[in-house]
Amino acid sequence: MSEAEQTYDLAHLGGSAVKWRDSAALRAVYGDILRGMQAACGPGPTLEIGSGIGVAREVCPDWVLSDVVATPHVSRAVSAYEIPAEAWGNIVAFDVLHHLREPLRFFASAADALRPGGRIVLTEPAGTPGGCLFYRLFHPEPCLPAEIIPPYSFAADEDGLFANMGMAHALFGRERIRFARILQDFGLRVVTVRYRDLLAYPATGGFSRPALLPAPVLRGMLTLESALPQAMLRLLALRMLVVLERAPTKSA
Repeated sequence: MSEAEQTYDLAHLGGSAVKWRDSAALRAVYGDILRGMQAACGPGPTLEIGSGIGVAREVCPDWVLSDVVATPHVSRAVSAYEIPAEAWGNIVAFDVLHHLREPLRFFASAADALRPGGRIVLTEPAGTPGGCLFYRLFHPEPCLPAEIIPPYSFAADEDGLFANMGMAHALFGRERIRFARILQDFGLRVVTVRYRDLLAYPATGGFSRPALLPAPVLRGMLTLESALPQAMLRLLALRMLVVLERAPTKSA
């Protein structure tokens, strides 16, 4: 396991699992996000990268859950840079991309591991103006989309880790034309970039704070937020969904 691949302290998994079990609010919002990812998937078997405590199992029981090391919460140890080429229909990742020091290696590996027409489905923090402000105030990881520049390879911090919550917004926003050309070399094309989550997500309290509102209220807020125009969400949203698709043939 390289320093680029280790993205969290495994000792924290137990506490996160307890929080997940005890917070209906957290399960309501994260469940909505996971259902959105599931709806974006195509046919065929689905591999999740960076599954953590395995929350997807409750919403998407058919997914194969993995993480960079073997834990009791996943069924396989898989590196984002060395995904087994098993003709996956989908490769999904929730809050993983912004921890990868070499995102191009991930996309190349995922493209090789997908069947023709297979999909990569990502949910990531959104480095929108509103998202950057929120994360800088309330989240320990940096949100610096301006630092996501070619050659898209990033240095580790003093702990040997890396995070930049502005990565997806930069790659599929400001850098979208240049990055789309790079993805074409891997046989990938961008299908969807959608922004989501405004107030309901922070109201869960996340994995470290108490929920501010009960789950039924948050479900209603999610319904209202889903009706907001993308033009507004591109400025204010806290999360984004990105869907890529592999070309029908490797040579395309």
